[in-house]
Amino acid sequence: MKVLIAGNFDIIHPGHIYFLMEASKLGELVVVIARDETIKKFKGRAPIFNENERKLILENLKIVKKVILGDPKDFFVPVINENPDIIFLGPDQYSSWIKERIRKSGLNTKVMRLEKRLPYSSSELKKRIFKVYTLDSIKENSEI
Repeated sequence: MKVLIAGNFDIIHPGHIYFLMEASKLGELVVVIARDETIKKFKGRAPIFNENERKLILENLKIVKKVILGDPKDFFVPVINENPDIIFLGPDQYSSWIKERIRKSGLNTKVMRLEKRLPYSSSELKKRIFKVYTLDSIKENSEI
């Protein structure tokens, strides 16, 4: 079975690892990495790691079989090219348009969803990092 997941995977954290592990239980894992320009378009900012850095990180995880960069114009192109048995979505990813595109493309791909997420997000992690480094900076400057 080929299982496809997609995402930004900007700063890998335990929530990502959980998502990857749950998806890999279903079959060989193919990961589609969002392009830098796509992240900028939807989040209004650049990722911390560029698309090639994020690709390199994921390619070096044992549970990942293959990593590809997403198509900047049509999110569904990697699905057509890979023809997965399963598309595994995170709890905050939308599925209605995916199911419709699968039907229109004549693919026999099942859509499944991670039922629960761990209490981690890249946004939360960035806040935690900022808080730690801001506090450390304040402490260092006050000791001078």
